[in-house]
Amino acid sequence: MANLAIVGAGIGGCSAAYFARKYLSDTKITVYDSQDRIGGRILTSTAAGVTLELGAAFFNGLNRTLMGIIKTELLETTPIERMDFAVWNGSEFVFRSNKQSLATNTKLLAKYNLSLARALLLLRKARARVAKLYEKQRKNPADMGELLESAGIDKWHNKTLSRTLSDIGVSQTFIDQIATPITRAIYSQNADLGGFAGISSLAGVYSGATYNLTEGNSTLPVHLAKTSNATIRLGQKVDLIEKTPKGTYRVYSGEEMEVFDSVIIAAPLEHTDIKFYGLSMPDYEPQPYQTVYRKIMRGGFDPNYFGLINSADPPTNVLTTKDAGPITHYGIQKTSAGESLVTISSPEPLDHSVFNGAFKNGEASVLEHCWKAAYPLFKPLTKLPLTRIDKRLMYVSAIEPAISSMETSALSALNAVRMLRQE
Repeated sequence: MANLAIVGAGIGGCSAAYFARKYLSDTKITVYDSQDRIGGRILTSTAAGVTLELGAAFFNGLNRTLMGIIKTELLETTPIERMDFAVWNGSEFVFRSNKQSLATNTKLLAKYNLSLARALLLLRKARARVAKLYEKQRKNPADMGELLESAGIDKWHNKTLSRTLSDIGVSQTFIDQIATPITRAIYSQNADLGGFAGISSLAGVYSGATYNLTEGNSTLPVHLAKTSNATIRLGQKVDLIEKTPKGTYRVYSGEEMEVFDSVIIAAPLEHTDIKFYGLSMPDYEPQPYQTVYRKIMRGGFDPNYFGLINSADPPTNVLTTKDAGPITHYGIQKTSAGESLVTISSPEPLDHSVFNGAFKNGEASVLEHCWKAAYPLFKPLTKLPLTRIDKRLMYVSAIEPAISSMETSALSALNAVRMLRQE
């Protein structure tokens, strides 16, 4: 029986365990994670009967890897309402949707003219190249950088989203009022982020239906871990990986050591603090990560906070331009008691004063959460880290400098497992 170690119990690690059970027959799987829970950057909470996604919030119907898992495992999904949104510049709404998609698209076309059409054509091209990426990976799993290049996607992560859009004639107004608010909502970064991450943000909103899991997105990695029948070692940090003369790998965690035939690292090397012995590690530039703060309050929301009349219903999602300051997104959800749960996201610590005037009759704090490494700080890059660090040592997070999502983590995990199967 082969012995496989997986470092990281987030969506990447749990997907790797799931696919290893499917593709690597007669393999014992052990998953390590320094945290005391499964899920990594996926975290679901509830308050007042409302489900709150504090981490990865949604996936797209075009995400083949995730949708394949969900269909196979008969997991229940819930569509996400996307058309009730507005864009706030700190003093007024520069755009507000209609709840009907046709009416919203008509408003967008009337305000942004050819810029909208040009952006949508770019997304159509992106969908075609991502479809090519899936096909390339299916036929011949390889380093993710090679796969992105073979699909023609590398030209987008070589420059910023704003440059990519301006090069095809998209106006600065559209970039400032539509593209930037979307990238801020998803990655807490402006449109000067890496192009592929930015395009994926736009595609996530404009390409196909979006969903979350009905019982919360946190149930997905938990389900994958359970289905894999892996041994899960939570609260156990991997300190050292040593290659033996026989080509196996000694994995040290605290006072324990176990020998494995293969290892998959499914966590950013920048944060694992793993030492490697007996290996020639490839050189790569360490990836900085974005901190994201989330604060949730509960009470009777006052529409005047956004300059609306008292009788007006506030939008469910308020995106912000870079002029609005550090707050990148407001999420407003109604409770069964008629109150609102308001979630604010920011790359900077949030003072309670950000809620001044937001509630009519006082408010109550629900929870706060800080993601110290929510997403990579996406910058234009020329190459990605190698997926294959050593013959049977794979790195799932190699794709993260270009793009970070539940889907790309799952796809990279599938690719790593299939690379191991080739051996």
